[in-house]
Order: sequence, then C-alpha cells, then structure tokens
Amino acid sequence: MMASLSSAVKSPPARAVNLMEAAPAGGLPPSLADAGWFHGARFGMFIHYGLYSLHGCGEWAMYFDKIPAADYNCLAGRFTAAGFDADALADLAKRAGAGYVVFGARHHEGFCLWDTRTTAFNTVKTAAQRDLVREYVVACRRAGLRVGLYYSIMSWQWPAIFSGPARDPQGWKAMVAETHEQVRELMTGYGQIDYLWYDGCVVPGLGDATIRAKHWRSGELNAMVRRLQPGILINDRAALPEDVTTPEQHLTPAPRGRLWECCQTMGAHWGWHRDEQESKTAKELIWQLIFCARHGGNFLLNVGPDGAGRVPDCQVERMEEIGRWMELNGEAIRDSERTSYTEAQHLIGVATCRARTLYFHLPEWPKEPLVIAGVTAPVESVRLLSGGADWAFEQTEDGCVTLRGLPVFTPISSVEVLAVTLSGAPSHQAPPSLLVARDTGRHAPAEAAVNPIESWAMGRVQKLVFDVPATGIYRVELGIVSRQAQALRPALDGRRCSQLLQVDCGNYPLTVGLPKLRLEQGRRVIELEGMRADFGLYLWRLQPVWKLVGVKFWSTIGPFPTEFEPQGDVDQVKAALQRNFPVKGVFNARGSYEGAGGRKVKWTAGKGTEEVVNLALLCGSDQAGVCYARMVVTSPEERDLLVLLGCDWWANLFVNDGLVVSEREPAGFAADGAWFNGWKPQSACVRLRKGGNTFLIKCHPGSTDNWFTFFLNDPGDLEFGA
Repeated sequence: MMASLSSAVKSPPARAVNLMEAAPAGGLPPSLADAGWFHGARFGMFIHYGLYSLHGCGEWAMYFDKIPAADYNCLAGRFTAAGFDADALADLAKRAGAGYVVFGARHHEGFCLWDTRTTAFNTVKTAAQRDLVREYVVACRRAGLRVGLYYSIMSWQWPAIFSGPARDPQGWKAMVAETHEQVRELMTGYGQIDYLWYDGCVVPGLGDATIRAKHWRSGELNAMVRRLQPGILINDRAALPEDVTTPEQHLTPAPRGRLWECCQTMGAHWGWHRDEQESKTAKELIWQLIFCARHGGNFLLNVGPDGAGRVPDCQVERMEEIGRWMELNGEAIRDSERTSYTEAQHLIGVATCRARTLYFHLPEWPKEPLVIAGVTAPVESVRLLSGGADWAFEQTEDGCVTLRGLPVFTPISSVEVLAVTLSGAPSHQAPPSLLVARDTGRHAPAEAAVNPIESWAMGRVQKLVFDVPATGIYRVELGIVSRQAQALRPALDGRRCSQLLQVDCGNYPLTVGLPKLRLEQGRRVIELEGMRADFGLYLWRLQPVWKLVGVKFWSTIGPFPTEFEPQGDVDQVKAALQRNFPVKGVFNARGSYEGAGGRKVKWTAGKGTEEVVNLALLCGSDQAGVCYARMVVTSPEERDLLVLLGCDWWANLFVNDGLVVSEREPAGFAADGAWFNGWKPQSACVRLRKGGNTFLIKCHPGSTDNWFTFFLNDPGDLEFGA
C-alpha cells in the first residue's frame, strides 16, 4: 500500500529521533539458541542500503524532509543498484575480521530489497530487478560468514504508523499483517538465517513494551520465526527481550549472562550521506571493539553504500585498517570472556581474557618497570601479539608481575596488545584497581568526579580535607600507592574508624575506600595512618550512595491532553510542560479530571516492585499525553538533599510547589521547558523542610515512551509515602 506522510509530522527535537531503543527491560530471558558463533565472532559488519542511499541525505531523509510517499517512491525507478556487489561486501567483512554481517532487508521507508509478494515496492519489481537479499545471503555463505537480516517492523508507507491503532484500527491491522507476512517470507525463502535484527517497533506516543508488543503481536511474530528458524538469534527491538540486547551509538554493557551488541556508525548517519563531515578514526573504532570484548559483548560496525551500492572509500579504508589490526590481535577479541578482572582498569591498560591468556591493550608504549597486579596463576610467557621476542618478567607472591628490559620505545600508531599466558586459569576476581572515572551507561547514575591532589608526597600519615554538599550516605574512595602491602588506619573528623583499609600489594596504584558513611553537610577531614610503611594519597572521590525510589512510592495521574505528537516540534513540548495544569495545590487527591481522549483520570497509588515508573502503563491508557507522579518525603529536619531524575525525554520536578533547577544547561531549558531531559539521570539539590515534603514530577512523553527513574541520597532517616 502506498500513502503520503501525515501532514501533522513535524521536525523532531535532536535528541528524540531514536525510535529503536526502550528503557532497560527487567529480567534475563534465556537464550533459545546456541550462541557460540556470536561469542566467537565479537565483531560484525552492519549494512544500511536502500532508496535513502540514492537520496544521499541519510536513512531518515523521507521523514525529516517530509517527502510524501507518492513522491519519494519514484526513487525506485532510478534505484538500479548497479554498483551493488554482494561478494565484494562479504569480502570487505572478511578482510575487516568480522564473523557475521547484518544486512538491511527493509528500513523505515518500507522499500523491500527482496522479491516480496506483499507489495510491488521492492527491488525485483522496480528498476534494479534483482533480489538483493538473496545475493547477500549467498555471498555470505560462500565467504563463511554468519547471516543476519535487519528488518524495520514499521513502515512510513502506511498512514497508520503516524495516526496509531486507536485512530486508524483497520490501517494498523493491515500494516501489522504485512509485517508478519514479510518476516515469514524472509524466514522461509533464504535458507538458514542466523540472526534477526528487528528495528522500529513503534506505536505513536506509547512507549510501554507490553503495549507495543500487543499492538504488533510481537509474541506471535517471534514464535513463528523460531518455528521456521530454530537456531536463530533474535534481538530485543520487537518490544520483547528475546536473545540480544542492542545498545545503539553508546557503549552500555547488558547485565552479566545476557548477550549484547553495540551497533555503531563511523560518522553520524547509518545510510550514505554525501555531506558527511565527521568520522571516527580506525583507532577510535578499535577501542570501542575492545570495550565490547572486555565486557563480553559484540561490536556491529556499519557501512553505508552510496546510491549505486558502493561502499565509500573512507569507510573501506577504516574497515581494512581494523582488519589489519584484527589479523595480528584478533585472538584477544574473539571468544573473549567477561570477568571482574577484565572490567577493571589496570595501570598497563584495559584487559581482555581468553582461556589461559590475559591480553593487555596498550594505549601508549609502557615505561619500565611495568607492573601488572592481581595475577594469581604462574606466568608462562609475556609477548606482543604483533611479534618479537618474549619479554622478561618477575612474579611475586602478592600477585604482581614486573616487566623489565622492555624493548626500545616505539611510537604506537594503533593499539599494541600484550599477551600474558598463564599455566592455569586466570583469576576472575577484581584485581587492585585504579581510581578512574567510569562510564556507567545510558540509564544508570554517573559516577562522581575523581579529584587529583596536586602536590602529594609519600609519608606515614596522609590527610584529606573535603566538603560534603548535602547530608547523606557516601563512599569515600581514595587512590593511593604504598611502598609495600599493609593496612591503613582511617579516622574521620578526628575519630578512629573501626575498619582498617587493606593494601594488597606495594608499589602499585590502587583504590581503597570507606563505604557507606553518613556524612553531615559541611567540611570533613579524613586521616590515614600507614601501619608498616610510607604511602601516598594522590586521588579521591566522594560518591553519593543512591537510593532508587521505585513505583510503589509514587501515586500517578494522567495522561492529560497535549498537542504534542511523537517526533513533533520541541515548541509543543515546551508549551505542554508550561500549560498542562498548574502545580499549585498538587491537585485534589480525591478528585477526577478531564484526561486525554475525554477519559476521566484520578490519582492511583503505585503498586509493584518495578524500578522504572512507567507512566504509559500505570496510567492505563492508549492515549499519549503529560502525566504526573507524586510522593511525600518526611524529613526530621530542614536540610538539603541530592536527587537524580532520568526520563524519556522531558520532565520537571517540583518540591513543595517550587520548580527544581537541575545541572542541565539553561539553554536546554529555554528550548524545551524541561530541567530534566534524557535517559541519563541528571542531578539537582533540593531543600527539604521539617516534616512532609511533596515531590511532584511532571513527565512529557518522548519519541515513544513516557517513564522516569528517580534516585535520592537518603541519609537514612527519611520516610516515603505516596
């Protein structure tokens, strides 16, 4: 079915264009397939190719430029794919060191790259007159590569994808039926498919996975796929967890025991863009590959062929450079294991692990003497994977390996890998680790800043003076280096602590800490005394211990009507956040109000143990709009309190009717009217009065979702109630 785009679609806010990902799902569903090949590969190549490639403005050109389908679809008459060579693409993946490929069979534009019977809008019945999916599958099998297919569940060819199932039930039903039939064709007509990579499982304005899965009949769809392809892996983008978590354009490992894969572009776009300005270097991409490998995940790197089907030279060059690195160092990546040791930060560099070998990835040429800590099994050899003689080493009982007589300094153009082979299995325990700033991922609170001590010296006693911004529970983390293994005796504000801090090895920088201290607001002093030897204190961090305030603590109401449409103008968001019901009075808890779609809404107490407050689900409606959540926090005294709020995408927090200003830049607030914006929780400091304090969160739906997560640094004497 061909149709023009809805005239109501507006230019989207920059941060709300991703319809692919949802909030993290709870639980770890079991993998239904043998994932050995997936672990073994660790590196795959993504291919985005379609009519948008001919347009040359990225894969969202039809949407962003508001091109009616009747006009956009005329591109199919010029889409000959004259330069598309599936064998050359498979060969590029092999040269890059990839073990599998994922090829876009249909993107959001709805153009099918195979001989589908559901629509004439495909490559066989238009100018190309070729089944590109078949050519791709045959080429991958010939090259010994695992076969993955990308498929967009939604299609902009259908007006129903903009109006939604409530306003166009028949159109929605027909669109879903087409999706199911097209997936059935792909799973039956092309032999074994190893990986199904869904995308675009969207229901306008409704982000809850349960709602989306219901409207797309995702459970039924995936059950059919598994009947037809018993050994297949399925990703998490049909609103069901399935086998593989797929963070996009950000390095966020899934929980342990869960398959995951980061998909990444070289520039800013997935499809070819003729004016692409930014591009990651091969070295930057190699470091991202290493990150995935050390956390037990895969790296899926995209190429975007031009309109003719040829991969741009700059992308070929990067893939080939990665391939040359993989040829030398691939054993440090493929089949890598995720352990506490590999997740730690080492003085020498980050580590991957495979069988009896630890691989240290060197950001620069090491200085002598070089120490590796936490190695419990005897070392057999130390060597560079790029070649050369084995390095000399000494190993001590405290688990330290010291390397001496290093080769002459050599500038590192890429990433050198040092292989340390052991006589037994390496320890999976966390080694003595450095105090460094770590990326906690897209949904988790960020770690506090690491603070250097500019002028530090070795001594038997060290003192740290610091300021606590608000009374709460904190971890004090200290970066130290000691002349030998010993215990440190800490004191806080002149009072000795009962706990000693243990230094496991000498002459190696490591982190010690005092966990879960209740610290009063103001200036504090920590003093450390070495029991046996001098030591130095050179870094410190004051880390708030965050309490996640889940759904059971909140009452919710909504949704209230809004003019905002998914992916609509940011001005609509600003208007809704400023207009929908004044905060003063916090509503009548026993009254009811006119909600979206004319439905009466009222406050409902939260139930369950979920950490995410999912307003689309809690408010019990298929209507989109602004929702509210309310909680009462009782404090024994007047004080400041640190809080965090993350959402999709826009929210404001009011405490006792006062608007809370977050760490967000004022320019962002001026643009969309929200002090909290995005999945990463943003911080703020609020003032509590003695007694009850009313917290009210006003949450605007983003591209598809309407949820928030809320954290606070509870001093231990606060009471919570909805």
